[in-house]
Amino acid sequence: MHPEQPAQTEAVATPPPPPAADAPVAEHDKYWFDHVYVGDRQRQLTVRAVLTGCVIGGVMSISNLYVGLKIGWGLGVAITAAVLAFTLFTVLEKALNGLFGAGTVGHFTLLENNTMQTAASAAGYMSSAGLVSAIPALWMVSQFKLTVWQTIVWVTAISLLGIVAAIPVKRKLINQERLRFPSGIAAAETLRSLHATGSEGAVKGMALGAGGLAGGFVALLREGMHVLPDKLPLFGKGLALRSVAFEPSLVMIGAGAIMGFKAAFWMAVSGLMSRWFLADWLLEKGYITCGKLKAGEVCGPDTLQYGPINAWTLWPGVSLMVVHALVGLAIQAPGMIAGFKKTLAKTGDTNTDPRLAGVEVPFSWFLGGLVGVGALCVALQAMWFGIPPHWGLVAVLLSLLLAFVAARSVGETDINPVGNMGKVTQLVFGGLMQGQVNANLLAANVTAGAASHAGDLLTDMKAGYLVGARPRYQVISQVFGVLIGAVFASVAYQFLVDPTTLGGEKWPAPAAMVWAKVAELLSKGVGNMEPHKLAAIQIAAAVGAGMAILEHLTPPHIRKWYPSVAGVGIAMTVSFTSSFSMCLGACLAWLLGRMAPQWSERFTVVVASGLIAGETLMAVGVIAYGVLSGGV
Repeated sequence: MHPEQPAQTEAVATPPPPPAADAPVAEHDKYWFDHVYVGDRQRQLTVRAVLTGCVIGGVMSISNLYVGLKIGWGLGVAITAAVLAFTLFTVLEKALNGLFGAGTVGHFTLLENNTMQTAASAAGYMSSAGLVSAIPALWMVSQFKLTVWQTIVWVTAISLLGIVAAIPVKRKLINQERLRFPSGIAAAETLRSLHATGSEGAVKGMALGAGGLAGGFVALLREGMHVLPDKLPLFGKGLALRSVAFEPSLVMIGAGAIMGFKAAFWMAVSGLMSRWFLADWLLEKGYITCGKLKAGEVCGPDTLQYGPINAWTLWPGVSLMVVHALVGLAIQAPGMIAGFKKTLAKTGDTNTDPRLAGVEVPFSWFLGGLVGVGALCVALQAMWFGIPPHWGLVAVLLSLLLAFVAARSVGETDINPVGNMGKVTQLVFGGLMQGQVNANLLAANVTAGAASHAGDLLTDMKAGYLVGARPRYQVISQVFGVLIGAVFASVAYQFLVDPTTLGGEKWPAPAAMVWAKVAELLSKGVGNMEPHKLAAIQIAAAVGAGMAILEHLTPPHIRKWYPSVAGVGIAMTVSFTSSFSMCLGACLAWLLGRMAPQWSERFTVVVASGLIAGETLMAVGVIAYGVLSGGV
């Protein structure tokens, strides 16, 4: 199906072909209103849709927080939420209507599910507003910890700024340029298939539930009943001290299945090399020591521990990722600047369909939001982090511009360069407020949070555009998702994370580690660093820059065989148990894709999402129970 064709739902007939891609904007608007838009004929913004989305997304934000602190990545929310909500309401509709008569529970429409999906996605991605990056990094560099209420208010403010940033570019990127936003197209296709054939939704719902039960059972055995150990020393007890072992967990296996083979494979290769062979060499050279030993133990390969290894390898790992990202960003800068100018250019809206005014997001929402949310972000930076108001305003305005850049990247590639956008602000504030690491981190956090939620909202609005939804309703739903998701994720962070374990084997927090090390380097410089670490940083930087240039110059069919630089770098900052499990999950998904491609396409992501959600929620529940009962 052409990605711009309307949804084939219960109430929509087969439409004529859409206008040619180069047809005037007014023709595309007219076609959308006449053949796609159903916002006036279906329920969309309902209490049950928004509430369900907020709750599902809030719960899934805990999974993303857990996974993000383990491996630094976030996992998709929208499609899983759509399947879960559809299954829930299908069951309720049949059960209650059967008991109390037809019409007791109204039909859960496709547009309601789209609204639900928008709220769920907003809530589910709240971890990207700093909870796995800037906020833990803040503790790492200065032992500064936000209270739970400060955390809620802060992540809410910077996420709302992202929603504001998305408003003025929505029509440009989606209606007029018709950028793909691949995840938005996937979400729209999922909604169509669910609401066209109810049996598919029910089957996927059962698969999701089965995965959740399996994950929850494993977490209960390990965290609650302590039947399973934290790790199994499959490669020997000595290597297990370095994290070269298997963790009896399904979370990272599920994450690897979703991530894909390439990145997970290179994580395993890099993790094994850095924790085994490189670690032996570092110990032999005297660049690292064994760490705290038990009475009678002698420092050697069999007593070398994860902590000292990671404290060394994270420097080249961070250097590799940051330089690769920034050089790649610099290479793309001319195109991004041209795209940015194109995004903000006048679009000839006077020739568009006048009916748009009644459904699109009013520009006044952007102006009001910019003043209100922008002022709040400036005030919070000044009150809590010592950033003077004039520099806080610079952070807000710079974040808006970078959010526009990130939004175009999401539309064209489906990749939101949140970390890269944050690094740009870190570099700027490294010059504006030299030596102030807290200001460096939190100003960049504004950028990352805004970029994350601008890209997320526009992806959801792409799905809404394809299924005929009213855009302004999606903005309202996104706002509620942010408000509720901030509470879920922030409270979970307080319960889940002991700050003293950040950067260790339990909570590697690789994204936070990158943010912290960049802030430290910009603050202190590299003059006092040990020569061997400095040499490793320089070599890794050269490799990262070279790979970015090589990838740019190489044709895509050759580039696909290159190592995953992100995978190699991340593996040098996390435990090998995570890398190994993710590679195992990716291999299983690849085998299923080859042996049963149709089954794999339908169920791999759904089952993997269930494994992650079930185990993380059970693990968090066990920890919360221990805290509340006074047992921990």
